[in-house]
Amino acid sequence: EEEEEEEEDEEGDDNGDLPAPCADTLQDLLRTVRKIVTRASTSRFALLSDAPWYTLTMAAPSDGIDMDDGEKAMVPMVYSGEPLLLDLMGGEEKRCKSIPFLMALDGGSEEYVEMNCRLLDGIIYGRLAIFDAPPSADDDDSDEEEAAKESNPNLESYVKTYALVDRFFLSDAIRDVLMCHRPMVSDAGADRSNAKEVAEQIWAVSHLFLPPPPVEGGEEVDLSNSESCSKGIEYGIVETMLSLIVQSTPQGCGVPASSPLNQHLYLSRVLLELTKLKPSLVPRAIVLAISGMFQDFMPSLTPSARENLGLWLSFHLTNTDYQWPKAFWEHWAPYASCQRNSRGDFVTTALYSMASLSADGTLVVVKDCLPAGSPLIQSVFLNQGEGEPPSSTEQDLINRIWNTSEEPDTIRQFIISDELTESYDAIGDENDDNSMFHCSVWWRTGLVTRALFHPLTRERARVARLTEKASSSDGMGMDDAIDDDVGETEDLQADLVDAIARFKPVMLAALARDADAYDSISSGKVDDDQLLLAGEVSILREFGNIVPQWDSITAAALVECLMYTKVVSGLAVTTWALGEHVKSSTEISSQWWKFVSQAVRNVITQSLSSTEESSTDLGGGIGMIIDDSGANDEDANEVSARKLDEALKVTAPIIKYSVERACQVLAEGSSDKKIPLVGADISEGIKRLLSATLFHFHSLVMTPSTSGKGILTRSNVQMGFTGMDISGDKLAVICQMATSTCKGEQGKKLLQNLAATLEKLV
Repeated sequence: EEEEEEEEDEEGDDNGDLPAPCADTLQDLLRTVRKIVTRASTSRFALLSDAPWYTLTMAAPSDGIDMDDGEKAMVPMVYSGEPLLLDLMGGEEKRCKSIPFLMALDGGSEEYVEMNCRLLDGIIYGRLAIFDAPPSADDDDSDEEEAAKESNPNLESYVKTYALVDRFFLSDAIRDVLMCHRPMVSDAGADRSNAKEVAEQIWAVSHLFLPPPPVEGGEEVDLSNSESCSKGIEYGIVETMLSLIVQSTPQGCGVPASSPLNQHLYLSRVLLELTKLKPSLVPRAIVLAISGMFQDFMPSLTPSARENLGLWLSFHLTNTDYQWPKAFWEHWAPYASCQRNSRGDFVTTALYSMASLSADGTLVVVKDCLPAGSPLIQSVFLNQGEGEPPSSTEQDLINRIWNTSEEPDTIRQFIISDELTESYDAIGDENDDNSMFHCSVWWRTGLVTRALFHPLTRERARVARLTEKASSSDGMGMDDAIDDDVGETEDLQADLVDAIARFKPVMLAALARDADAYDSISSGKVDDDQLLLAGEVSILREFGNIVPQWDSITAAALVECLMYTKVVSGLAVTTWALGEHVKSSTEISSQWWKFVSQAVRNVITQSLSSTEESSTDLGGGIGMIIDDSGANDEDANEVSARKLDEALKVTAPIIKYSVERACQVLAEGSSDKKIPLVGADISEGIKRLLSATLFHFHSLVMTPSTSGKGILTRSNVQMGFTGMDISGDKLAVICQMATSTCKGEQGKKLLQNLAATLEKLV
């Protein structure tokens, strides 16, 4: 990490006079328009010179020169009047009525529609100058850079002959193709377009560029060959596609993309089809792009951008038979083996995702992707450990749950019995401060949790054992590796979901028994809600130690099941995800906000379900026949207000705790120069969480009734947030208070930026 910091400082000093390596579409548009208007540069984009109005002519003025036959001379038609103002919005004078009219709900209303843009996702996109800055008149490359480009004439052609204007139009055309040709299903059920056709349309953009100007002493361009005319364009296409991919909506957060240009899977499939369409050009461009991004851009990417890039690489390699240069894995291995850093996170994300995309998990990645004996196998896949073997009591409980299929009530009686207390050594580590979150307090709960998720423990150990065997046997086939059948069913996840629902009474009984035992020995009054929360966190903590780190799909599904069955609460998931009681904040996962978003959606859904059940429960049972003619007599506005109130009651504690805990973690940072990775994870995670929360309210709470009445607006939700003390201003105050106790300058900056964002977002 220190080396990364020094490299970044040196690059910042050397590149002070160069164009910004990262800009957005509005900045590029401004630069492009300036160059076109001032004619400061020429462009190879053909449409600029393919203007049909250039051929329009008009009679020359009367003082013009007459032709020999007496006819007036014809001159090009030009506009010589005053400049015209294209006023799209109209301002306060409301001069332009076109856009408000088109956006009016009924099309004929004279009222103006309010147009607000709170988020820029899907509107403005960033551009990463991955390969090189656009050429300039003062360009003076070093001998080393020139030698590298000479070895790749296509890259040299892109860097030297595609100016900023060309790159802007290329990126803009690619975005237009992605939007206009996106796959759709018509009302009749017919498919319209696919990823392959989109890739073909993108490559067709190359025909819109004119050949580069001839270079003195250089090779002549074959004008009959379209690929020669657009030589190097594949680098611009890959640059644009990867820029969109890193900005796409994060996966697994339950929030849909705001635009097709933000859909990670769509963009990944199109880039995959481009690879198949031009196998001699695009793959090489991708390899060079990833190499440059890994070395130059990775430390400055946000956590979600870094994750998006890793997920794309895993998808791409999985669908191309893991074809990737061996030297890259060897170069990347040290970053994933040392202390946590941004480049190591990227490599780990890619490998974890590849394992989750395969039915054989880590085994296929080790055998088909990584070089034999790669250090990544040990540092990424075999670093979780197998844990201690189960005790005799735990083994007996496993046998009762999974082998003899005893009734849950029988097992429940055994768990809460004094016989178990006498036979089981509950004390592991000493609980010196008598903390209710200590594992020794919840020994019964932990015992049941480990026994319930034992098939997952056994499967993890089996895969780890086979992975280690495959890594040590270079020529061993897959069939030879899978040599020990442990008797799992085909769907382990489905078995665990069923078991959670069936043995829920056992888990709750163990939880209650441990809570009573702690209450009886503690001095002073114990908060029952906090004690219950500590017990639920202990369940999730045991579960987190069992589930493989690379299997995020199984983790999310089983956490959802635990919340759905009401074994754990949404606040418990939030407390666990944010690592309230871990030894160090560095142990907090970068995926924490996805679990919290999942918890918010779950508690809102359950609260709305309870509200609907209470409003329809007439006390007569489901067999009672009633006259429902007056069922709709209740005011729709009151129903909507009650739904919003219930949703806010269950959401507010989660949001408030998340912000308080985030501020606590950020205030602990002591770095004055470099932003700690956990700080970046927490800061961006809070922003993502609040955006996801607003979406959950929009999709679950703000949906109108069938009668069209009782519609809630965003302002209603914001007023509700204010009433629950979780408005942007109130949350920003929490950040500002934490700033005074912050130890490092970077932590203070993160807290200040977070406070400013919360004020605008919520």
